[in-house]
Amino acid sequence: MDEITSQLHATAADPPATRIDVEHLISTERRRRRHRSWVWSGIGVAAAVAAVAVVPALVAGGPPHPISLPVLGLPTGAPSTPVPLCAGVNPQTSGPLPPLQSHDTVRTRPTEAAGAGVARLTGALRDALPALLPSGVWIDPALKGCSEPQFQYHPRYREYTVDGTVRRGEESGVFLIRVMPTPADEAVPSCRHALDPDNCEVVDYPNGSAALVSSMVAGPGQRQLWVMLLRPDGTSVLVITSNFRGEPGGNRLRTSKTADEPLLTVEQLAAIAWAPGLTLYP
Repeated sequence: MDEITSQLHATAADPPATRIDVEHLISTERRRRRHRSWVWSGIGVAAAVAAVAVVPALVAGGPPHPISLPVLGLPTGAPSTPVPLCAGVNPQTSGPLPPLQSHDTVRTRPTEAAGAGVARLTGALRDALPALLPSGVWIDPALKGCSEPQFQYHPRYREYTVDGTVRRGEESGVFLIRVMPTPADEAVPSCRHALDPDNCEVVDYPNGSAALVSSMVAGPGQRQLWVMLLRPDGTSVLVITSNFRGEPGGNRLRTSKTADEPLLTVEQLAAIAWAPGLTLYP
């Protein structure tokens, strides 16, 4: 039992009659903490430590313009061939390990071996990116020894991840992908599952899937774009980008622009999430 669980259970001990679901509060807080770690994992460990204190200030004021995502055509194409790996299957970790994610999922968790899943998903992403990235834009992978993006499997979160930097000339931005089983309590698309529920909208697709689209403001002209696709087969794909970087400064996080605008739009993030083969249930 972690600290937030203990606190919430203590608060709810011998409570008056209430409709509050304590277990739902616990799972929601855990999910939001994981969302914060996704958001800030691309700006460095030191900056991530300061990020929790600065997030409320970042989201204040809302996006500079309404979020709009048109319904995209559904993906087609044969499954990609697994590719040779340029780095390890599992990420290197430091410090205490996070708790094993044991929440229920809308579908039984896949049993595919981690190495096979990494190779398959990496092949699918590398096949898709050339047609989906704008001209002159490329992904610089964070993994040493890799010239192209490669997934890794996080055994504690039980999800596949890609971390990197999106670049165009001297401009850059964070690029993150997470592929995971859809939690049972997120089966019904809702902006309450977004990092910033007040700056979010749900886009429904003809096949019953949906995308949650959110935007966060970090400073003048600094934005982070967040798209979570809930595929109909029980896979969720999260794609994040931004046009700023963060540096720790005292107990705050200083941010600075790295591009005039994010180098990828929400439409392009959604198209990447829809890439054929980015599924846990091939």
